[in-house]
Amino acid sequence: MTVVVPLILGQVCRRFLRDFLERKKPPFSTVSSCVLLMIIYTTFCDTFSNPNIELDPTSLLLVVLIIFCLQISFMLLTFILSTRSNSGFSPADTVAIIFCSTHKSLTLGIPMLKIVFAGYEHLSLISVPLLIYHPSQILLGSVLVPSIRSWMSNRQKELESKSKQETEKDKIEKDSEP
Repeated sequence: MTVVVPLILGQVCRRFLRDFLERKKPPFSTVSSCVLLMIIYTTFCDTFSNPNIELDPTSLLLVVLIIFCLQISFMLLTFILSTRSNSGFSPADTVAIIFCSTHKSLTLGIPMLKIVFAGYEHLSLISVPLLIYHPSQILLGSVLVPSIRSWMSNRQKELESKSKQETEKDKIEKDSEP
């Protein structure tokens, strides 16, 4: 209910308020960022202020390492699968696939954890991997953007030149036919 009802209400309100909101242009991105920051902050506070949490620094470091390895592995796997010759995806599609398929939102994950594990005394311990995963995807994304942008530009140029060569070849073949 905490996830589905607000989503449905938002979609219903959007239908009726669209014209008004397009005229007024409220600062939705700022509000969204502030709400996300507040969710992250309260979750961190709930997690690390809990006296029952038994998380030593070594375990925390190991969780961070595992999450970074998983994130990189998922991004690499989606890159490999989406760049196969018979996949039919453009370089821009590949970039979207890499980022969209591996990114998970803390704003949806935390309410889901609270619903599924309601009343569980170690809920804060369960939320630690999600608290680490969210910032790690942002960090990895910002680190990888320049190299992925470069790959995408080069790949698009290669595809354009290959397409031009094939067009010229077809034109030459048609001209040589009697």
